Amino acid sequence: MKGTSNIEKIIEAATEWREESFASRNQAIEDTLAAPNRWTEQALDHALDRWMHRLTLDAVQDWVGEGSNGSAESVTVGVVHGDDGPFAGFRDAIAVWALGLDYVGAVPESSPAILPAFGTSVRAAGVDGDIQFASADAVVQQADVLIAGPRSDDEMDVPGACDEQSIEESHRLIRSPLYSVGVVDGHESEDEMERFAEDMLLFEGAGRRRLALLWAPVDHSPDAYLEAMARFRGLFPAHEDTPGTLQMQQAFLEARDEPHAYAEGLEFLVSRGDPSPQRSGHVRWSEYDGFEDVEEWRSDQSDDVYAVIARHHLHDQLPSHWPLRTPGGVHVPPLNDEEGRTTMQFLQQVRAGR
Repeated sequence: MKGTSNIEKIIEAATEWREESFASRNQAIEDTLAAPNRWTEQALDHALDRWMHRLTLDAVQDWVGEGSNGSAESVTVGVVHGDDGPFAGFRDAIAVWALGLDYVGAVPESSPAILPAFGTSVRAAGVDGDIQFASADAVVQQADVLIAGPRSDDEMDVPGACDEQSIEESHRLIRSPLYSVGVVDGHESEDEMERFAEDMLLFEGAGRRRLALLWAPVDHSPDAYLEAMARFRGLFPAHEDTPGTLQMQQAFLEARDEPHAYAEGLEFLVSRGDPSPQRSGHVRWSEYDGFEDVEEWRSDQSDDVYAVIARHHLHDQLPSHWPLRTPGGVHVPPLNDEEGRTTMQFLQQVRAGR
């Protein structure tokens, strides 16, 4: 099939990685669990399965479009991957590899193994373009083009580093922290509530697109959603450090007599209050009289919100300009969502020399 060679090679690697017995996959998960983070084996396995099944020939080809092989001139794309999730920037790497551009990436200390190991498989499949990994400083020095995600403990001034290396602004794609919000109306099925729980809890409440805030009707009980979160924790147990990280937040809420609820072992925490995102693992429950309350708030926060999560049959009642998604996929987004399209357009323009 014309123009699909790089894509087919990526799919070849992804097909290998779909096998739970694949040695490189297992070693990458083991190395990630040994790194300084709060990811769990169950969460990594689940998300890795979903990412690898997301990489189908049709999906990647539709995202990339025509002309996925080779480049008119050598272009090195640097990607400084964020540290807010084990797969931060994974889609960016796939985009670079699919276009056959040279890639140099900097992975964070918290997730040092999965992307390099998958990159080795893609390289072994024969994809066009070089694939290397280096420190963040070295990435900026080597890059003609830079994509950067947020890092919580990185002292690098990315725009300043780009200026020093003469990477012009049109050749930079620098992302800021985001989060997602949910809107419920009390008619969610048990399955939908459990998918909401996945969006809230999969990576211990972390991740750049994490579901941090739930909007619900005034006086609607959160009990069914708390039960769904508890069921999710039965399948995906919390990291051993999670209760400790939530303890101070729970004590603060207790001291202020603010309404909140939590699992018996403090594997998650939900508080009722103003619509402001809390720390990882702490979900805010805010109330609305009507959807106009949510719209008024969202219009002021739109630059910070990745998606609005709601059950499918509620979408027709919500403003069409909202970035609507259904529950259960916030950590493994479609390749060609708005952010994915922006990434591909950015790289295609650079590749064409514009």
